[in-house]
Amino acid sequence: MSHSVYLSNTNSPSGKDRNDIMMMEWEYEMPLLLQPLLISGGFIENDILYYDAKPGIENLKRFYNFLDATKSLINNKSNFTASKNKLFKYLDSLDQPYFSMDARNVFNMDETSHNEQAAIWLADIAYNNAMITSAMDNNDISMLSYNKLKHVSMAFHSFDELLNYADYNYGWKLIHEGSGMEEIYYENGLWGLKSAEGEILLPPQFEEFYEFSEQDIAVVMKAKKYGYVNRSGKIIVHPEWDEAYDFDYSHLAIVQRNGLLGLINVSGEVVVEPTYENINKVGYNGQYIAQKNGSWGILAEDATVIIDFKYEKIELLHENVFLLLKDGFYSLTENGEQFDLIVRKAPPQGFAWAIKGKEVYLIDKYGISRANKELVQQDAESDGYSFYYDKVVRDRLLAYAKTPDEETVIDAYTPVEELYNIGVDAYARQDYQSAIYHYTLAAEKGYGYAMNNLAHIYYMIEGYVDDDKAFYWYGKGAAARNTNAINGLSLCYQNGIGTPPDIEKAITLLQQAAEDGMAAAHNNLGFLLYDTDPEQALYHYHQAEKLGEPDYGWLGYLYEENGNFDIALRYYQKDESEIGAYNLGIFHQQGLGTAKDIKAAIGYFKTAIERGYVRGHIELAQIYLFEEGFIDKDQAKVHIEAAGKAGLEIPGELIQGCQ
Repeated sequence: MSHSVYLSNTNSPSGKDRNDIMMMEWEYEMPLLLQPLLISGGFIENDILYYDAKPGIENLKRFYNFLDATKSLINNKSNFTASKNKLFKYLDSLDQPYFSMDARNVFNMDETSHNEQAAIWLADIAYNNAMITSAMDNNDISMLSYNKLKHVSMAFHSFDELLNYADYNYGWKLIHEGSGMEEIYYENGLWGLKSAEGEILLPPQFEEFYEFSEQDIAVVMKAKKYGYVNRSGKIIVHPEWDEAYDFDYSHLAIVQRNGLLGLINVSGEVVVEPTYENINKVGYNGQYIAQKNGSWGILAEDATVIIDFKYEKIELLHENVFLLLKDGFYSLTENGEQFDLIVRKAPPQGFAWAIKGKEVYLIDKYGISRANKELVQQDAESDGYSFYYDKVVRDRLLAYAKTPDEETVIDAYTPVEELYNIGVDAYARQDYQSAIYHYTLAAEKGYGYAMNNLAHIYYMIEGYVDDDKAFYWYGKGAAARNTNAINGLSLCYQNGIGTPPDIEKAITLLQQAAEDGMAAAHNNLGFLLYDTDPEQALYHYHQAEKLGEPDYGWLGYLYEENGNFDIALRYYQKDESEIGAYNLGIFHQQGLGTAKDIKAAIGYFKTAIERGYVRGHIELAQIYLFEEGFIDKDQAKVHIEAAGKAGLEIPGELIQGCQ
């Protein structure tokens, strides 16, 4: 059974009607890009969600126009514009009053009642739309924080990654134009296909005609042989296979002949010859675990052999990590360390235990490390251990947990967290060589925090600065979704560190970091956007303030630029920097946002000078030369000389005033 969600335009919430227009069929989820359609009048009838269509269409148009206007968000503007126009035209063609969302096939996967699940989906869609609306109202895409959205695809880490995913084609791919309009019809004991207008695309000729897949391709059967047709009525593969299965997300389908399996592409071309006893698609990276002559290996989607066919068993443990069994020993890679046994474990710390003799190792996304004995004991004594392994394995785990601790050894099996913490301690002692060594060990295992800290040393610690290494490790850390590394990589693009300057890339990266809630990224966005969009700059400075890292100087300056001196003064009063003192001197000198107070201004300028902002000498000279009641040429000369020694350009009026 297909675990799909169906979106339709319907005339009545009373059940399926022959005039219903099925707009979308998508596995497991209601795609986020189309959720703005479900904004108004949501209610549940017979476990189906219903919404008002007209306000939903207007809301989705607003959402797409908002995305269109957001700078540095869309990777392919021409494709986005084309998809947006097609989507708007298609939605305008819908004239029935309701949208219905039927997820009952997905509900079947859970023991919770359909009605209860429908209520949860209703609430989750409303929650997501509230976030989308807030982002639109504030004209800020960073408010659409992907990790805070509910019931969205876990294949993506950020909204911009989802939006620019090629297979979605900016949302148009999600809508099957005319889906549900073509009719698979039955006549004289055979199946054919008609267009929405009733034109016969394929006359009745098939004994079976299955539903169209996401690729708009359906399996058909004739004379006990299977083939494929597409929605336009073209026969892609004439019925010639003994068995045929739907196309998967890599656009390949498993086919069978003479009891052996192979793969074909959407053009009907054979990609993998039918020579395998078993083929199973695993993960999201286009890989297939296959069996040939009784042994197991792994194929890429182009038929390349990734792992040779010499294993007794291959199992996907986690994402791109495979368990290999040969000659009674287990390993994770073809030439990797061999273990007596590898078994799955309960999350969240790692996903498997590896046992070798009396030793136990943890397998997680960073590789293989020596297992923490407390964690092993906790896992083995948990109520749910039997879900993952049997009593024999449990006893071996407990035996390891109870062995005395030995002296810590730093080697290939040291956990990344431990390596990272050693690096942190070394950095605190300013032992940068040791910090680099331990951070590098952890970074090479894929630990994002170590990547960021290593890049930081190469970016700014005197004696260790290396632009190329800083850029490299910030890039690796950003790819690992470390927010600080994303921010650091943006600084590389901003300042040309290890790469040519690219302000657009810097802004895109900062938007990702800001979406993750990083205050420094908001402050950096404020700085970069000031010249082109001061309103957005002010917004980001306020977001950083809300997150506890205000830049009072820039907040004051932006309000000063807007002529709002009262608010500017309040921010300058909070700015304890030398420039903050200088700005307060200017405001008291000129009477901006407060009464003019030359004595107070002199005090602030002197504070600014004491803190290192020598520009205060110029303002003090100005006061001592021209401000009635405070004129003192000797003092003016002292400050002019100090300004000159500091390399400042002395205004001509001050030089003349001292003569």
